[in-house]
Amino acid sequence: MKRIVIALLCGALGLGGAWARTPQEFDQVAPAAKAMAALLPREGARIVPAYRDRAAWNAFAEARELDLARITRWGEEALARPMPPFPREAYLDFSTNGDRSRFQRLNGARWGRLTRLAQAEWVEGKGRFLPALAETIEGLCGDPTWVNSAHDGNRANLEGRTVTIDLSSSNAAWQMTEIVASFGTALPEATRAKGLATVRRLVLDPYLKMARSGDYTNWWALSDANWNPVCHAGVVGAALAHPGLSPEERALVVGSARVLVRRYLGGFFDDGLTGEGVGYWTYGFSHFARLAETVRRATRGREDWLRWPEARKPAMATPQARICGNLWPPVADCSMDVRADMRLTAWLAARLGVPCDEAPSLAGRIDFPDAFLFDPATLPAAARAARPAALPPRTWFPDAQILIGRSKGLCFMAMGGDNGVPHNHNDCGTFLIARDGVPVLGDLGGEVYTARTFSSRRYESPLLNSFGHPVPRPAEALQAAGAKAAARVLATDFTAQADTLTLDLAPAYPGAPGLKTLTRRFRYLRHGDDADLEIRDAFAFEAPQAFESALTTWGTCERIAPDTLRFAFEGKTVVAKVAASAPWSLVETPLGDCTPQGRKWQALTPRRYALRLDAPVAQGFLTLRFAGEP
Repeated sequence: MKRIVIALLCGALGLGGAWARTPQEFDQVAPAAKAMAALLPREGARIVPAYRDRAAWNAFAEARELDLARITRWGEEALARPMPPFPREAYLDFSTNGDRSRFQRLNGARWGRLTRLAQAEWVEGKGRFLPALAETIEGLCGDPTWVNSAHDGNRANLEGRTVTIDLSSSNAAWQMTEIVASFGTALPEATRAKGLATVRRLVLDPYLKMARSGDYTNWWALSDANWNPVCHAGVVGAALAHPGLSPEERALVVGSARVLVRRYLGGFFDDGLTGEGVGYWTYGFSHFARLAETVRRATRGREDWLRWPEARKPAMATPQARICGNLWPPVADCSMDVRADMRLTAWLAARLGVPCDEAPSLAGRIDFPDAFLFDPATLPAAARAARPAALPPRTWFPDAQILIGRSKGLCFMAMGGDNGVPHNHNDCGTFLIARDGVPVLGDLGGEVYTARTFSSRRYESPLLNSFGHPVPRPAEALQAAGAKAAARVLATDFTAQADTLTLDLAPAYPGAPGLKTLTRRFRYLRHGDDADLEIRDAFAFEAPQAFESALTTWGTCERIAPDTLRFAFEGKTVVAKVAASAPWSLVETPLGDCTPQGRKWQALTPRRYALRLDAPVAQGFLTLRFAGEP
C-alpha cells in the first residue's frame, strides 16, 4: 500500500497545495473525459426527483414506508429556530487549541437545518417550508468557506487566501446542488443563482482547474486514502446535478475522477481489506459506491465502476471481518463501536450477486444520498431476497495479516501488520478476545481526534503507541512507527480443531537493545461450541534484559491464583492461565492522557496489565491460555 501519513498531516493542517503535482495518469484524463461526454446526458443527471413531481415523491414515500408526520415535525422544529450565523469563533478553536468538536457541532446544526427543511417540503409539498429553506441556502452560501476547521489549520480558506476542497465542502456542494436543482423555480431566482454560484466557486471551479492543468493541488486527488472517493463522490455528484455546467465540464470532472479514483482502489490489500480499518472502509467505500452508482445511473448502466475487478474484493472482504455479533476489529483509528454498514453491504451483495445474510432495504430512509441511490427496486428481483450465509469458524486475511476465530463462546481477532498504514497505531501483534460478543480484553480502539493526533506528537497517545496495546515490551522498548516496523508471518496452520498463527515481531522493535528474536504464536483451540486461545511469546537477547507482555482491558483484572488472572467486563469473564520461564509480577497502569472514541467508552478508564518478569533474562517465554467462565 502507498503510505499517506504525511499527506494526511498536510490535509489536516490545510497544506494541500504543498502536494501539488501532475499525476502520471494525467494523459488518460482527456480520453476518459471524451468517453464520458459520449455517455453522459448533455443536460446533466441529478438523483433527487423534481420537487414539483408530486407523483414521484408520493411513490418515493410509499416505497420507503416513510413516517411523514415525523419528517414534517423535523421541519417544524427547524422553522421554530432562526438560522444561526457562521460560528467563526468556534472555527478558530482548531488552529488555537486543536479542538474541532465545537465547530462541527454548531455548523452541523446549520447544515442539518437545510436537510430537515428540504425533506419536510419534499414529502409535504405545500410550500410552507420554502421561505425558511431559501433563507438557509442564502445563509450557508454567505459562509466564508465550507471546509472543516480541522482541515484549515492555517486559516487560509477562512481568510480567503485559498480555496481547497475537503470532505465537508465536497459533500456540501453535492447536497446543495441537488436541493437547489430539485426545487428549481419554487425557490427565488436570486437564491438559486447564489446556491449554484457558490458551489462553482468553492468546489467545481477549483476541481476543473486541476483537471485542465494536471496540477492537482488537493492532495487527496492523488491519494489511496478514503479522502479520494469521499471528495470525488461529492464533486462528481455536484457536477452531474449542476444545471450551470457545460456538458464538456461535466465530462471532464467525471473523466478525471474515473482515472484517479483507481488510486483509492489500489490502496487495498490484495485480500480486499484496508489498513485504515472497518470504519474507514464504511466511510470510504460507501462513498466509492455512491460515486459509482451515480455515474452508472447517469450513463444508463454503460459505466459501472463497481464491476471493476479491483472494486469487487473491497466490496465484499470487509463484511467478512466481523468477529461476532456487532463486534469488528477496532484497529487503526477505529472505535470500539466500529462496524460495517450492513445496509450498504446487503445492497452491494445484491448488486454483485454474492451471498449475504440480510436483504437490501431503504425502509424509513430519506437521508441524502443513500435513500436516492441504493434503491432495491433498481435491482433484479432475484437479488432482493436474503440468502443466509453464516460466517465461517475462521477467516484469514493473509495480506492484512488478520486472523479471526469464531465459536458460540470465546471468539478472537489477531493481527500482525505493519506500522506504516494510514491511520496507523503501533500495534503489530495486537489481538482482541470476546466472550459471547463482549470485548473482555485486548485492543482498545482509537481516540477522539485532536491536533496532536495528526502531528509529530501522534504517538504520545497511549491508545496509539504500543504501550497501550496488548503487545510485548522487550527491554522496555516500544514499537517504532513506519512500514519497516512490521510483523512477519512465520507459519499458519488451520484445521478443524485448531488455528495457529506464528508471527515474528522483532522488526517492530528496532530500539530494543540486543533483541535477537521475538515471536508471538496464537493457537485457537476448538472444543464443541466453545474455544480456548493460547498466546505464547518467546524471546532472546544478546545479554539479559527486562521483558514484559501487556494485556489491556476496559474492565477489571484480578490475580485469583499465582498462575491465574480473571478479566471481567459487562458481566462476561475470561480466565488466563499463565506459564512463564521465570517469576513474574502483575503491574497495573491506568491509561490516561487520551479520550477514547464513543460516549460509552469515554466514561471508562482503560487499563494496562503488564506481566513483567522479575529480573532481566537473556531468553525466555510467556504463555497465556484464555478460556471463558460460565
